[in-house]
Amino acid sequence: MESQFSALSLDISEPLVCPFPGHSAAGKSSKSSSPAPSTSHSPTATESSQTPLHSASSHTDYAPSSCPMFTQEVDPLLIKTSLEDRIAYLTDFLNFTSRDAEIISKIAPSVHDVIPPMVDGMYAKLFEFDITKKVFMNRNQGFDGPLPQTLEDLTLDNAQIVFRKVFMKAWARRVLTADYSNGKTWAYMDKVGIMHTGASPFKHQRTMGIAPLNVPYRDIALMLGWIQTVLHSAILQLPESQCPASEKIEAVAAINKVLWIQNDLFSRHYIGD
Repeated sequence: MESQFSALSLDISEPLVCPFPGHSAAGKSSKSSSPAPSTSHSPTATESSQTPLHSASSHTDYAPSSCPMFTQEVDPLLIKTSLEDRIAYLTDFLNFTSRDAEIISKIAPSVHDVIPPMVDGMYAKLFEFDITKKVFMNRNQGFDGPLPQTLEDLTLDNAQIVFRKVFMKAWARRVLTADYSNGKTWAYMDKVGIMHTGASPFKHQRTMGIAPLNVPYRDIALMLGWIQTVLHSAILQLPESQCPASEKIEAVAAINKVLWIQNDLFSRHYIGD
């Protein structure tokens, strides 16, 4: 599975030639029927960094008026059952490339310190509403400490909430430091999605009879939106000397793509699509 997500080398030694008669690639002249001579060269660092993290892409840019649009075929049944094919589709659709992974890794040290207060703020937000707070009245998987008897007794310093924050911080750090060319990263995010639906993706939990979380998708989606705002704000507030505006724009876009992929890896287990 890992090889499916590995960055590919771009072969740009040949000019783009539209396969449809009478049409030409964007920016190319169609006056001559003979292809223009090519000059072979190796991809630059910038060219290589734009390589998609999978092999299903066909991001050939032709001018709409010059060449018909190519339509990729996607098997809707296969992307339901194959995580590898689903990730290929998601990353291709969002154009999540090795450059996105690179810029996330680059800004990670600068925004790493926002994770603890972000997690504290997230649980404070969940405690503002009874329907989101009630979720934590149930015993969490892996937690064997005491539980409060009433919703009023449940506080932010409760042992189970502290336990949950450890997991949440680990997830947030992984978003910023993960190897997105490795299929294990996406498999982890998929299991995070499963474990919130009331089903356990982990064999040891099923064997031990440990009940997983059961969180409504509505609240999952809202919290991802809340987290996105916090991370975007942290990136945009970095001083120019530390992160130029051009990289902030790239980083915000890259984080946005990752969180929407994570959102899909939640929703697929709720709505079965």
